[in-house]
Amino acid sequence: MVATMLLASCGESADSKAGKLLQQAQEAYEAGEYQNTKLLIDSIRNCYPTAFAARRGALELMRTVEIAEQQRSLDHCNEMIEELSARRDEMLSSFEYEKDGRYQDEGSYILPAQAGRLNVFNSYLRVRVAESGEAYITSLYRGKRIAHRSVKVSANGSYAMCDKAFSSHTYRNIGINNERLDFIYGEDGGIMDFISAATGTITVELAGKEDKYSYTLRAEDAKAVKLAVDLSKVLKSIAEYKEMAAEAQRHIDFVKKTRERFAADSISIAE
Repeated sequence: MVATMLLASCGESADSKAGKLLQQAQEAYEAGEYQNTKLLIDSIRNCYPTAFAARRGALELMRTVEIAEQQRSLDHCNEMIEELSARRDEMLSSFEYEKDGRYQDEGSYILPAQAGRLNVFNSYLRVRVAESGEAYITSLYRGKRIAHRSVKVSANGSYAMCDKAFSSHTYRNIGINNERLDFIYGEDGGIMDFISAATGTITVELAGKEDKYSYTLRAEDAKAVKLAVDLSKVLKSIAEYKEMAAEAQRHIDFVKKTRERFAADSISIAE
């Protein structure tokens, strides 16, 4: 009677308890509860250091969970890439592609109405989107020299302005002074976002060392800016999801190789 009571007081063995936890972890995994599965595996590792069989099973299950998690992420990324690519293709129907293979490694997308051949004498804001997704806005001014260094756009009492062009160029073409400032989206003082969201008439003011010049932004140019911003965001999102997908695949491949090495080592030890 005393012996029976002593055995009962001792309870289950560590191996038995760890085995039950492993079974719970397996059930959680099959239910798709990966976080709960990992918590149960951690309990086996932390609470039962001598339950070697359960710990080996927990290690293998953890590898399975890691692969499943990364596969879930990979599937999501591929779905988003497919969805965004369809949106990109639809948007690109409004753009022209241009690339000069003599000095450009990457092509750009532009709106037909903004092509240089159609605006030889115009002062306007031209946009383009590189294949990588970077969007650029260029202030093109034709007229007497003003040496402009900043661009301000205003509408309905609000404005955005930038004087941090990453490149500038002044030249003469068929006897006309030409000035050009290039800005990159995100470092343009919010000009492109402002134009994309503005309603009504948008005024463009160019301020230079020698003079100022202002004009009303054409409706087609305002539309071009919005389309360029939208396309830029889609192209960058595709690139980001592709990188995430590649990272998930790298993780899957690493875990699978680790599993193969472990299996090979176990066979060698058994032999």
